[in-house]
Amino acid sequence: MEFSTTSHLLSISGVLLLLLLYNLWRVRVKRQNYESNKSLLLAPEPSGALPIIGHLHLLGKENTLARTLGRLADNYGPIFTIWLGVHRTVVVSSYEAIKECFSSNDRILASRPRSSHGQYLSYNYAAFGFASYGPYWSHMRKLVAIQLLSSHRIKLLKHVQISEVNTLIKELYEKQGSNKKIINISECFEHLTLNMITRMIAGKRYFSSADSDSEQEGKRIGKIMKEFMYISGVFVPSDLIPFLGWMNFAGPVKTMKRLSRELDSLTETWIDEHKLKRVKSEESKNMEEDFIDVMLSLLEDDFFGHSKEDIIKGTVTNLIIAGADTTSITLTWILSNLLNNRRTLELAQQELDLKVGRNRCVQDSDIDNLVYLNAIVKETLRLYPPGPLAVPHEASEDCSIAGYHIPKGTRVFANLWKLHRDPNVWSSPNEFVPERFLTSQANMDVSGQNFEYIPFGSGRRSCPGLNFAIQAIHLTLAKLLQAFSFTTPLNVPVDMTEGLGITLPKATPLEIHIIPRLSPELYAW
Repeated sequence: MEFSTTSHLLSISGVLLLLLLYNLWRVRVKRQNYESNKSLLLAPEPSGALPIIGHLHLLGKENTLARTLGRLADNYGPIFTIWLGVHRTVVVSSYEAIKECFSSNDRILASRPRSSHGQYLSYNYAAFGFASYGPYWSHMRKLVAIQLLSSHRIKLLKHVQISEVNTLIKELYEKQGSNKKIINISECFEHLTLNMITRMIAGKRYFSSADSDSEQEGKRIGKIMKEFMYISGVFVPSDLIPFLGWMNFAGPVKTMKRLSRELDSLTETWIDEHKLKRVKSEESKNMEEDFIDVMLSLLEDDFFGHSKEDIIKGTVTNLIIAGADTTSITLTWILSNLLNNRRTLELAQQELDLKVGRNRCVQDSDIDNLVYLNAIVKETLRLYPPGPLAVPHEASEDCSIAGYHIPKGTRVFANLWKLHRDPNVWSSPNEFVPERFLTSQANMDVSGQNFEYIPFGSGRRSCPGLNFAIQAIHLTLAKLLQAFSFTTPLNVPVDMTEGLGITLPKATPLEIHIIPRLSPELYAW
């Protein structure tokens, strides 16, 4: 008992000492900053920062981080400073400020902050999405953009998307029966996009009614993906307050290490299978190359200090997580919006009937003519961007944004969710109005060149998978809307509550009833 009491007192004393040292350090840092920056204007900072944690207590858990930071922007303006632990973080949400970030300051803000996520979930920064800006990132970005996700490569693999969407339509038709079965379409979208991306990356297809073992493995991968995306949005104590590294053994880092082991086992199996296939070159020389084949051919054994295998594993993980998860989430939001706006749904199906008809299935060659469908996709991406806070950037040197001084090392969040709902840019910003992209905002696209609207980011660190995502979304939506009419169970409105995570998932799965719109022979592939 005496030993326990003594240990308890020592623990309390240790915590108090840490608090004292921290406060002394903060005072010293602030004084140094004041002396060096007293002639410079810093972005406004909310009051209420606490020792050690800074403004973390203001962020809460009830709402998404993008919404919470959006409310702070209402009070402090479109550019303000918060402290996440010991790290100065600037949040920007206006068109003018974001344009500066991704044009004149694009190179300076191209780096990523170091984090536990980069260490444990990306093979110690071998995954290009987590890598710092520099020669390694430039080489990998070029490889991914030109060799893996170029328009040419996506075109070569377009048949993968087409066959997977056709299979989904057929399976939905067979499921619907005559008893108005409830269908979890969110889960269907998850299976669809995972099949697409794993076929393109590794030549693997997991969700098939004919192979229950593969389906179980697919569900395991899907579970890993969801955990990955959730944990990627969780603050790690030692990332924010470095001297708290001892706390990680029981926190998010423990989960990251487990996920890393599971992903490593999966991707290592894929790579070993591809190496074996390459040994049997005579049997496989005429086979279609997937992404792992391409990387095995192009990468050196030791590339900027990373092994070829680690680079492939990290890149594959990046592509699966970012490609499959964000695409399925966007499809869920699109259909949710349409079910809550039935007139818009009717107009989209009328466009399909007029420009394609019901005597043949819509093809990818029809997509460019479906201008209203394209507007629906754009409007959904405006309201629910795949990465509502983009991915954190870090200033590699001093710079200026909107007249405010940004010291080197500052972390920068671009709040795309707030940007896309700015009443200075968008009329009725919180309403679902696809028609805006046929009139006042008709010139805007998703490429990242219109800084009022950048659902896939902009600049050097924009999403390289944009072409894949847009092609998959357009094709899936066109085929679904042509093939079926949709209702919700009991015809109740869809709950549009946003879930937590870095990709803005819907809080609850979307459940629907479907009714075929085409003749039976058009569902048989």
